[in-house]
Amino acid sequence: MSIGPGFKISDAYRFASEHGLEAESRGIRSMRVHPGIKKRHVPRKGAFVELFENRGLMDEFARMYWPARHTDHGKARRQQYLDLKSQNEALLRGEGIDEDILDEVADAEDGAAPSDADLAGFAMEAQLRDFIVENISRIAIGGRQVRLYRDTEGRDGKEYPTDVGPSDILAIDDVGNLFVFELKLDRGPDRALGQLARYMGWVKVHLAPEREVRGVVVAQNISVKLDPAQIQALRKIATMKSIPYQTLIRQWLAEGIRKELRLAGKA
Repeated sequence: MSIGPGFKISDAYRFASEHGLEAESRGIRSMRVHPGIKKRHVPRKGAFVELFENRGLMDEFARMYWPARHTDHGKARRQQYLDLKSQNEALLRGEGIDEDILDEVADAEDGAAPSDADLAGFAMEAQLRDFIVENISRIAIGGRQVRLYRDTEGRDGKEYPTDVGPSDILAIDDVGNLFVFELKLDRGPDRALGQLARYMGWVKVHLAPEREVRGVVVAQNISVKLDPAQIQALRKIATMKSIPYQTLIRQWLAEGIRKELRLAGKA
């Protein structure tokens, strides 16, 4: 049994065999995995997740072999499995690579126990989340005061449930605009960007179709990752301006920071 956020693929094969799913298990074992995916077992884990959920066996599997399944990190790992399974299928159809998805799984040691640093990071995130929730009325985002969101059913914005996983914090300002907080203090903070985009998309569709939705990343360090189409567009704009596209990115970031500082100064 795994004590990390994921599960061991050997446990999935064993469980499938014990529940009369030998044929399905053989199909997963022999499924094609695109050479561009280095962790070839991860799409297979996605296939097992779909199989067990479709057969109504996931709760039993989680109880036996995946105790972290319903934790925040277990839910995030489940999404990684499914995302990489979908990415593998897209690659086999000849479609492009979604580097954000590959990056999210690249540094995950599936089925391994988290290190002491990982466990410390998980605890720090929980403490930081609680601190922000308790003091959120004192936080100004872009010059706007916010408070914890509460929906019509009485659920507050701490670990607010969405169809793509729980958002760390959901806040709202005085005019009804929503703010999605994503905390990422452990290794690989860049993953926060992809998770934040998914949460913001869900919030926009389900909670704020006519209002503004903004994202807030809280991380120790973070870098900007762009897909090939974005980089190509940046190169084109930079060529028109006769400057390197990296310089263009830095200029835009600097302008954005100055704008936020001006807004904060007016508060």
